[in-house]
Amino acid sequence: MANDKRMSPEELSAYHDKMLNQAYNKISSGLKNLENPILYKLFLEHVGALKGLGLNNSILVHEQMDNAVHLETYKDWQEKHGVQVNTGSKAIRKLKNDSFDMEVAKDVLDSSGKLVRDDEGNPVRKKTWITIPQFKTEAVFDISQTNGVKEKVIDHSAPKTQQELISCLESMLNVSIPRVLEDANIDQDIDTISIIQAIVDNNMQNKTDVFVKDEHGITNRISKSDEMVMFEKESIAYAVCKNYNIEMNPEKLLEAAKNLDKSDTNLFRGLLDSVHSNAISTMRSIDLKFQEIFQDKSINAPEQDKSRPKLSLVNKLAKNKEILMQKGQNKEKQTKAKEMGLGD
Repeated sequence: MANDKRMSPEELSAYHDKMLNQAYNKISSGLKNLENPILYKLFLEHVGALKGLGLNNSILVHEQMDNAVHLETYKDWQEKHGVQVNTGSKAIRKLKNDSFDMEVAKDVLDSSGKLVRDDEGNPVRKKTWITIPQFKTEAVFDISQTNGVKEKVIDHSAPKTQQELISCLESMLNVSIPRVLEDANIDQDIDTISIIQAIVDNNMQNKTDVFVKDEHGITNRISKSDEMVMFEKESIAYAVCKNYNIEMNPEKLLEAAKNLDKSDTNLFRGLLDSVHSNAISTMRSIDLKFQEIFQDKSINAPEQDKSRPKLSLVNKLAKNKEILMQKGQNKEKQTKAKEMGLGD
C-alpha cells in the first residue's frame, strides 16, 4: 500500500508513478469510450453527481465506478462524517494536484525583451520562485462503500422537486413557464426542458470558439462548426436535465454525437472540456438560485410558518377554490338571514 511505512522513499516514489501512469491510461481509454454515442450519453448522466471534479477526474472516476456520487478519502469519511469504509472496498483513484514551489535564478530582461548584462557582459539574474506542476493519485471511496446514509451525508442544497426547479428557472430567465394542470407531468417536463435549452442557448451564444491544446501543450482557438455547436448544446442540456431527474429524449443528443467528427482527438477533447465546464456551471447557477429563493426564505420565515407543509401549485389552487366557495356560502347565508329579518 502507498502508506506502508516499510516502503523506502524510492519504492514509494515508484509506487506513485505506477498509480499515476495507470490513471492516465484509464483517462485515455475513457476518452476513447466517449467517442461511442451510447457510452457518451451514460457519461453525461453521471456528470452531475461529480460536480466538484474536472473533466479528467470525471472520466477517471466514471471509468472506475459509473454510479459514484460522493467521494472522500478513508480518513475524511471518518473525521468529517463519522462513518466507516466497508472492509474490502476497492479504492477509486483520482488525480490530485501536488505542485510545489522552487527558487530559481531567472534572467532579467529590459523593456525590449533583451537580456540585461552587467559591466563584464554577464547576464543579470535574480532569485524568483516558480511553481512546478506535478500530479499524483489519491485513493478515495464512494458513499456506497461506507456504512453512511446517503441522505445524511450528501449536501442537498439543490432543487429536489420539479416545482422547485421550475421556480429557479423562471427566476433565472425572469419569465413565467406556462403549465397545463390537467396533464401536469408531461407538460411540465416539456416546458422545463425548453427553458433549460433556452438557458444553455443564452450561455453559449457568444462562445463561438473551442480551445484546443496541441501535443506541445499550446492552446489554440478554433471556430466551432455547426456540428460542434449542436453537439455542445444538446450535451449540456441533456446533462442538466438528467441531473434534476427531467426525462429528456436522447435522440437529438445521440444524433449529434454520431455526426460529430472525432478524428482530431485534441479537438474532441476540447469540445468535451467545454461541454463539461458549461454543464457544471449551469447546474451550479441553478443550485445557487435555489439557495437564494428557498433557503433564504426558510431562514427569514416566521417560526410558525416553518412548520407548515408546503403546498404544490395544484394544492394551492384547490385551497383557493375552497376559500372562495366558503366565502360564497357565507354570503348566501347572510343574504337569506337578512331576508328573514334575522340580520343585524
